Amino acid sequence: MYPGGEPLPESRKAGCIARLIGTLPQSLSATWGWRPGRQLLVLAVPALLSACVGERQLALQFAAQVRGEALGCDASYEKIGASGTTLQLLDFKAYVHGVSLVRKSGEKHPLVLEQDGRWQRETVALLDFEDGSGSCNTGSPEMRTEVVGVVPDFDDYTGVEFTIGVPRELNHKNVEWVEPPLDDPSMWWSWTYGYRFLRLDVRSGGNRSYVFHLRADGCTGTPDIGVDCNAENQGTFLLTGFVPGQSRIVFDVAALFAHTDFESSGDGLTDPVPGCLSSADDPECAALLPQVGLGGGPRPTGGADAFIRVE
Repeated sequence: MYPGGEPLPESRKAGCIARLIGTLPQSLSATWGWRPGRQLLVLAVPALLSACVGERQLALQFAAQVRGEALGCDASYEKIGASGTTLQLLDFKAYVHGVSLVRKSGEKHPLVLEQDGRWQRETVALLDFEDGSGSCNTGSPEMRTEVVGVVPDFDDYTGVEFTIGVPRELNHKNVEWVEPPLDDPSMWWSWTYGYRFLRLDVRSGGNRSYVFHLRADGCTGTPDIGVDCNAENQGTFLLTGFVPGQSRIVFDVAALFAHTDFESSGDGLTDPVPGCLSSADDPECAALLPQVGLGGGPRPTGGADAFIRVE
C-alpha cells in the first residue's frame, strides 16, 4: 500500500507480479529443481498476488454479552440457564491464537499479530472482559476486547477463524518465567495441565460461585521430559458473515449456560466443584464443552443461539 493507506493500483499490482515471475526460474530451480512450466506458473500466481497487494491493519473486535446486553461487573442478569438463575460476573478472560481472515473463495490469511508486549505475543492474544469493579473486585481495571494485526489487503474477506487456547508448545511453561500475555497467574493451572484457555466465573443468586475453566485434560509428564494430554481441549471456530471493520465476535454467556442447572450443581461428593473444570468425568461439562467446539454434543454453528458468533 501507499503511505496514505490506499490500495496498490491494478497497474502497479500487475507490474509487481511480472517482476516476481521473472525471479521464479532462479529461485525455484535452486530450491526444488524447478523447470519452467505453465502449470506451476498458474499455481504460483495466487501466492505472487498476495505478495503484491500490500497489507492492511485490522483490529478484530470482541464483546461479552448476555442476550444482546453488554456483560458487565456492575449488573445482575436474570433467568439464566435451565434453572432460571440470576447471575453476576466475577471474572472472564480467554486466550486465542491462530487468528486468520477468510476470503470469499475460502482462502485463509493469518492475521500477523502486533507484538505489543502486553496483550499479544507471537500468535497468542489475551482477551479480558472484566474491569475490576463491582462484583469483579479480584480483577484489574485493564480490559482488552480486540486482537490487532495485519493481513493482505483483499476486499473480499467474509469469515474469521481462531482457536481458543494456547499453542501446545507454549502451554506447559512456568508462568513466572514467561513474557506477557502468558504471565497472568489467574490464567495458570499447573505445570502439567498448563493454562486456563478460557476462564468464566459467575455468582448465582444464592451467592454461590459457578466456574467454567477450559484447559487440557488427562495430562501426564513434566515440562522437562514432555507432557502428553488425553484432550488438548482447544476448539477452533470458523465464523462466516464477518465484515472487517464492521462485525464483531460475540461471547454470549446466556447462550453458553442455556442448559445449565445452577441450583443442582456441585453436590460436594461426586461433583465437588460447582461448574466445569474440563474433566472428562465432570457431569456439568456435557452442556458446556460443545459450545466451545468440544465434547460429544452438537457443535455450534455460529447462529443466533451460539455462545460464540458474529454480529
